[in-house]
Order: sequence, then C-alpha cells, then structure tokens
Amino acid sequence: MEDPISIVVAAFRNSPNRGDAEIHRMLVADGLNPTVAARFVEFLPMAYCRLLFESSGVRFSKTFQRRFSDGQTSTEKLLSLEPVWNASMEFAREELKSNIPTKELLVVAARSSEFAVINQLSNGGADLKNVALTAALLMWPEDGPAL
Repeated sequence: MEDPISIVVAAFRNSPNRGDAEIHRMLVADGLNPTVAARFVEFLPMAYCRLLFESSGVRFSKTFQRRFSDGQTSTEKLLSLEPVWNASMEFAREELKSNIPTKELLVVAARSSEFAVINQLSNGGADLKNVALTAALLMWPEDGPAL
C-alpha cells in the first residue's frame, strides 16, 4: 500500500477546493483509518505552513488544543507527542529538501488556519518577526468528523 502521507498530500493537491471533511471522506473511502486520516488532515497543513514560514521570524506554539462537541477545550498538548505530527513534519521537510515547487507546497500549507492568520497579518502590514501564534485549536473530535 502507498504511504498514507503521500495519499493525503496527493488528495490535497488534486482537490484544492474540497473542504477538510470531504477530503477526509475521500481518504477513508480509499482505505485509510478514519482517525489517522483525520489527524493527517489536521496536522499536515500545519507542518507545511510552519516549514514555509520557518525563516520569517513567526514564532509558532509547540502545543495544540482540541475543542470537544460540548464546547469545552482540552488542556494544551505538545505537538511533538503526536506521532502523526512528527511524521507530517518529517514528510514536509523531505519535500522541501526535494525542491518540490513552492506552489505545490503552498497548496498544502494554505489549508492551515495558521497560514490564514499569517497571510492576513502580512497583508495588513505586520512585521512577521513580531508575530507569535498561540496553540492551534483543532475542532474535530478525537476520531475525526462524522462520516
């Protein structure tokens, strides 16, 4: 079977106008475990975004939180304790080293809410060296969106 991360990245690149829930359904239909697919849909865009803005001076949080269906928010958790996060960062780093065209990297990174915030601040004239982002707030439940 093809590497799950490659499948997710290809889905992002081949379907840039599809939402996260739709991408998730496609991935599950292709045989990916629903929970693993959900984590890659959440974490891969963040990984690409962070690597693309690594030299910009933006300071990224090392943690994330999850919003539960009852509206409550989890305590902050270290991204580095998430195996899917680590695999996402490794894959994104390899693509960056492989001279994948920036346009292809941006298709994935632009799905990240962190990318949207940075883009908005940058377009508003903010000096990215003065930007510090708080913990990412992930909205899907632990096992992903409802299918």
